[in-house]
Amino acid sequence: MSGAAKDSLLKPAIRQRPLMLHLGLASAALAQPRLLRGQSVGNDFWQDEEGQSTKASMEKVVEGLRKYQMHPFERKMQRKSIVWSDGEARLVWFAAKTAKKPKSPKAQILVIPSMINGSEILDIVPEEQSLLRWLAGEGYDVFLLEWGNMREDEELADIETALSVKMPKLLDWFAKEKADIPLYGLGYCMGGVLLAAMEILHPDILDGLIFIATPWDFEAGGKESFAEAIRKWVGEGGLLRVAHLDYMPNEWLQLIFAGTDPAMVARKFSSFADMDRDSAKARLFVAVEDWVNGGQDLPAGIIRQAVQDWYVKNKPAQGKWRVAGKTIKAEKIKKPSFVVVPAKDRIVPPASARSLGKQIKGSAILTPDCGHISMMVSAKAKEEVWKPLNEWISAIK
Repeated sequence: MSGAAKDSLLKPAIRQRPLMLHLGLASAALAQPRLLRGQSVGNDFWQDEEGQSTKASMEKVVEGLRKYQMHPFERKMQRKSIVWSDGEARLVWFAAKTAKKPKSPKAQILVIPSMINGSEILDIVPEEQSLLRWLAGEGYDVFLLEWGNMREDEELADIETALSVKMPKLLDWFAKEKADIPLYGLGYCMGGVLLAAMEILHPDILDGLIFIATPWDFEAGGKESFAEAIRKWVGEGGLLRVAHLDYMPNEWLQLIFAGTDPAMVARKFSSFADMDRDSAKARLFVAVEDWVNGGQDLPAGIIRQAVQDWYVKNKPAQGKWRVAGKTIKAEKIKKPSFVVVPAKDRIVPPASARSLGKQIKGSAILTPDCGHISMMVSAKAKEEVWKPLNEWISAIK
């Protein structure tokens, strides 16, 4: 174990925030087969063979939850090289690692994360698993946009303002500071949708575009998709409650995410119960769970525009989404583009992400055998996603 990893195990952690949500979802998932048969879950159930099996499974889940709740690992605060800031938004620089003298990066990469969860997933365990640090190690100057507390920044109050007011300031900084090397934009999940709009609004800044698990056709994915869960939430008055609060609590979003596959909670915590607490695998599990459960509350304007324009009206796929008076059509994108479509993504169905690649003429489409998060954290992420991305950039320079 590295010294940094040992240090991170010295301070105990107690994570209570998502406990009841996890317990409720796991219990519902384990009881679901019996309920679907129209049978009750009463005292008699716990005495028969199925009930005993369910009880043993739930005990395993509870053991995994307890192990996670009390795990001592904490992702250490990182020293950050902040090269630009405006309000809550800031740009963090991961300098290229290169043996060349003077230092000569291969290219610059502007990384735009989703607004929903923090950007930590891209640098999840810095010493062990980090897309951003891996790219820097391959010779790229990487610049990560951090949104900060969007509820405290009027220019991040909604998507229209973020794209038409905040982002031009950031791109103006790049225009002034741009070195004589290519500048690529990389958007992850929702960040890819924003990247597509940025390119159409400001086509003279970026030299190429990288879209990772970017939703575009919000009607793709079927009844069990996240998009369908969002539409159901809207039908139950979700947007009205958000308007009343003037923000969307992160817990509401996490419940919608988890509701697309309630059994996943039972599976992952049952598996975690058997992990070696001090292993790198356990540290990574805890880091990812902390990231999933640590998202911030979002301004009502962000939620309203994303839900209405994307999930309800499906404007991006139809070429009807408008920002700052311009129509955001993927067909307008002429830059070299690399579209990553994770084959096992439950948050962004493959058909949704593939729609963007089909609409961008000449785009390269990669379909790794990964899920939405495993592209960043799994053992095969480097071989199936990171290295092909590096090879694509190298080939088009």
